[in-house]
Amino acid sequence: MNIYQIVTTLNFGDAIGNDVIAIKHVIEDMGLKTAVYSESIAPKVKEPDCMTLEHFPKLHDDDIVIYHMGNGSPLNEAVTHLDCRKIMIYHNITPYEFFHLDSMSAVENCRKGLQDVKTVMRGKFNAYIADSAFNKSDLVRMGYKADSISVIPVIVPFDDYKKKPDSAMVEELSDGMTNIVFVGRIAPNKKHEDLIRIFAYYKKYVNPDSRLILAGSANADGMYFKDLQAYIEELGVKDVVFAGHISFAEILAIYKTAHVFLCMSEHEGFCVPLLEAMTFDVPVIAYGACAVPETLGGAGVVVSNKDPVFLSKVIDGVVNQKAMRSQIIKAQRERLKYFQYDRIKKEFQDFLRGFIERFPPISSENGEKPIKDLYRIVQENMRKQSKLMPFTEDALLHESRMTSANVDMTDLLNQNYSARGLIEAVWLSCFGKLPDENDYSVWEMQASELNKTEFVKKLVYECTHADLCRNRGNEIHYNPFVSAELPEPSNHETEFIPEPEEGGALPT
Repeated sequence: MNIYQIVTTLNFGDAIGNDVIAIKHVIEDMGLKTAVYSESIAPKVKEPDCMTLEHFPKLHDDDIVIYHMGNGSPLNEAVTHLDCRKIMIYHNITPYEFFHLDSMSAVENCRKGLQDVKTVMRGKFNAYIADSAFNKSDLVRMGYKADSISVIPVIVPFDDYKKKPDSAMVEELSDGMTNIVFVGRIAPNKKHEDLIRIFAYYKKYVNPDSRLILAGSANADGMYFKDLQAYIEELGVKDVVFAGHISFAEILAIYKTAHVFLCMSEHEGFCVPLLEAMTFDVPVIAYGACAVPETLGGAGVVVSNKDPVFLSKVIDGVVNQKAMRSQIIKAQRERLKYFQYDRIKKEFQDFLRGFIERFPPISSENGEKPIKDLYRIVQENMRKQSKLMPFTEDALLHESRMTSANVDMTDLLNQNYSARGLIEAVWLSCFGKLPDENDYSVWEMQASELNKTEFVKKLVYECTHADLCRNRGNEIHYNPFVSAELPEPSNHETEFIPEPEEGGALPT
């Protein structure tokens, strides 16, 4: 049994990417074989056994795929067709309305993701994990069964935060100024404009010796980051620092020198930076939206409005009133106990053991044994009469698996068919009949000249693009993880795809 994680993009340092790597280590600690596959992997990711999807292996009945759902990738539907046990981890998707004034591609990505969750992905996994009760409620609202969803928080390896921070940045930020920080990508739902507006009032009327540090990457093609810069200029506020996508050591330096962590985000499925700030005893002031109150669990200061006058007073009290600050830090330390690495690690491992027990591999071997036995009996009888079977065992098995006009061609790459069996399986799927001798001859010649993957891709492409297949109205699903371009159909397409003859279909 192998456990494969699939994520659209494996980024360095973001919450989902970190969770993927943490889960990988947790699975490895169980003594199980595991690997991570993604459409793209950031160059800074050095974790072993993390590969792009063209290297995705052949699946077996006892394998498990864990899919991290968080955007509108074409992978969302593709993974539902994988022939193995499947778990979805739902990280939530930002409502697309946030991005209307930033990026239409982001709007479409989020819209597509939410649509996929509501439609093509629902009911297609054996079990679901939500990393917050808020995310679970989101799934339930979209029609998912509550008893199929387990809430397991993001796994945070807190020992990583004990590493040495960047000394140069620590020195630079330890200059006596009050550091108000927020860590998170520059995106409209994070409401950086609210942070800037609050800070502008605080700096002007409460504490001129202060700076706002905003750490996180920005969408270079979007309008939001440019609008923030224009807003800063309009307000005339100084000491707003966009740190960008910085190193982990520099992130540690920011937390180490922070006086307040200020979060005004209006959509969070979990918000890992809240835990990071609490790890460094940085008092948190956060707007109480979505999963934020749940993650804080009574710690920090949760506010219900964003009035700059009010929040400036709150910041001032947290910074200067020792008793208040001490009480906040004490509550945050208590809350962090819930998210201890070993506790969440055990929770995830217990879930996985329970999943393996509840969902044993569904092997087709037992169900297909009578079909194989029947084929071999007939084959033996024909052999005694000095005759050959007109079709392979693979063809009979494939016919038994076909239940509708929706044909999953992904399955062809996961079956141990012979070349002749592959030809028969594709013909049955596309045309409802067995190949004639000319078809066998043409394609067995192709099989001898190409490797299996190239042969299957060419065979599937040409047959599914034939007029006869189109006229039958079949819905064909391709292997979702073959990234290479399919070859163009050859000129002899009509030559080897004849019209069906009466009685040509394999009897069932």
